[in-house]
Amino acid sequence: MISRTVGESIPPNTKHAVSVCLPTWEATVGYEEGESDIINSLTTGYPRFFVHKSIKKLCEVLCAKYSMENETCLCFPSYKIANRCREFIKVKTGISTKVRILQLCTPKPMNQEEKLWRRECKITVVFVDQEIFPVMKQYWQHTGEIVSSRMAEYILHELEVKESLKSTGTASNIRKYAAEDESRVNEEYVETRFGRNLNFLAADKAKFLIRKRIATKVVEKLDSESVSDLFSFEHYNEGNGPFNAGSGEPFGESQLNSDVPAETFNSTGESSTSSTFEDISRDDLNYHVNPNTDVYLFPSGMASIFTAHRLLLNLDANRLSRSSNRQDKLIGYGPPFKKTVMFGFPYTDTLSILRKFNHTHFLGQGDSTSMDVLKKILHSGEQILAVFIEAPSNPLLKMGDLQELKRLSDLYSFYIVVDETVGGFVNIDVLPFADIVCSSLTKIFSGDSNVIAGSLVLNPRGKIYEFARKFMKTEDGYEDCLWCEDALCLERNSRDFVERTIKVNTNTDVLLTKVLLPQVGKLFKKIYYPSLTSEETKKNYDNVMSTKDGGYGGLFSLTFFNMEEAKKFFNNLELCKGPSLGTNFTLACPYAIIAHYQELDEIAQYGVEKNLVRVSVGLENSDILCKVFQQAIDKALEE
Repeated sequence: MISRTVGESIPPNTKHAVSVCLPTWEATVGYEEGESDIINSLTTGYPRFFVHKSIKKLCEVLCAKYSMENETCLCFPSYKIANRCREFIKVKTGISTKVRILQLCTPKPMNQEEKLWRRECKITVVFVDQEIFPVMKQYWQHTGEIVSSRMAEYILHELEVKESLKSTGTASNIRKYAAEDESRVNEEYVETRFGRNLNFLAADKAKFLIRKRIATKVVEKLDSESVSDLFSFEHYNEGNGPFNAGSGEPFGESQLNSDVPAETFNSTGESSTSSTFEDISRDDLNYHVNPNTDVYLFPSGMASIFTAHRLLLNLDANRLSRSSNRQDKLIGYGPPFKKTVMFGFPYTDTLSILRKFNHTHFLGQGDSTSMDVLKKILHSGEQILAVFIEAPSNPLLKMGDLQELKRLSDLYSFYIVVDETVGGFVNIDVLPFADIVCSSLTKIFSGDSNVIAGSLVLNPRGKIYEFARKFMKTEDGYEDCLWCEDALCLERNSRDFVERTIKVNTNTDVLLTKVLLPQVGKLFKKIYYPSLTSEETKKNYDNVMSTKDGGYGGLFSLTFFNMEEAKKFFNNLELCKGPSLGTNFTLACPYAIIAHYQELDEIAQYGVEKNLVRVSVGLENSDILCKVFQQAIDKALEE
């Protein structure tokens, strides 16, 4: 079902949707300019930008209980994250800024039955003066270290918000929350009726399965002699997963009725649900990616990138012999730190992390000219800390030369962090060229547009591996902040991500070949896609494309000869239109407007034109997709 109402969730009637309907060019501009009728119509939005209504409600409740005069608050999933937020606020606003932190915890389950639906949930609330809230919101948005809407709903339920409002709220508030509660009960009934109720005890197993799927797809080949050991439950027990020795079964007897199915492995370690391993390895390298020690899950993709950045800053702080209680070690401000390099024009918040939490060289072209600039920096004698690169980049779908970057990193001793969100685990095999691979699992891995999460994979053969493993275990290192309900939802969504990726690749190829490419030079000025952006990009992409199931993905961008035709084309696309990508349905947005509205002139120098429309292809019938795009083309070309 296509969303057409401004502010409606995408998909429609989805409580935890991560996209919102902005069906016209004008609505997107109105959203960016803060038009009250547009803003007030929003029922949801992308979680790092739009604070979900459940989270807002939770903050309102906590402010009513604990705030001081003129204070507001925002919730974070742990004390360590809240403390980093506090230091960010103080650095950005002045050391005298008053920031209060309050830790709260929901009750533990009282018995085995309660463990099915109750879990101790710790959150930390940061209180600041109202005028400081935008700075705190920057930390929330850029770092992605956020409380999810499902976690907020759970806490609200545990706090018995409805009963509190009945005793102290107005009659209108009581009616409003009573109606919301009735809606929640109805939804819970439907979920339970059709067997989709969540069993909290299955969360650890769900996280293991997610990590395993990533581990077995992030590289093309694992050594078959040790794969069976790698995925044994005895090996799993060495990590964080529970093992009930009395029952002889992982996760205990209570898991037998879990909605997370068992996955069997044959003698080669291959999953019975998909073909994962391939006889051909890249450069004859066999990688043992351990799902328990090399793969980490996060509440968002940006949180994984931010963690990679913090890891690198801690490494550099050790070089400078900085004490562990120095706050600049946590954040990374000041000239003593080596600079990072952003190679290519990235998604906006990646660059924000590198700029706001340290210093960076921004090589926005992301091609051979940027490689030449990087070599000049290295030849000058300047030591850099790391290169961050998207594979391929968003929204111009450029692919940098990862092989050359790897050669330079070995020669000049810097590290490589690859964000492979757009390419995807199935399409590209970038781990051999990276020290760390980050990804947003919100996208094609999930597909359903109803959960936000991220992952970080350490290259077992990377230069930073041993330090990274140790860092993740330290006080400043890794915390598992992926809420149990989000993990259960993500596990369910991701069971067929390989098949969905292949279908999206096929759909995109058909759409481009039959409908869009013939319009280049007529309606379209240029199509950006890994096989089309440039010969250089295609060569670099092909060098890392997976040999078994790899393709060029489902994301492409279109630019136009004039703005009016761009608007007409976009407004006549009978598709879902809003932020995000990698959804099971085709999704479009005027990317430059929605991501860079305040800096359109600045981004133009990197090739991101203000009329650019980005399209993420979904699983629809390819003939229907072709018809929809052809109709939009015809409307745009009408006199």
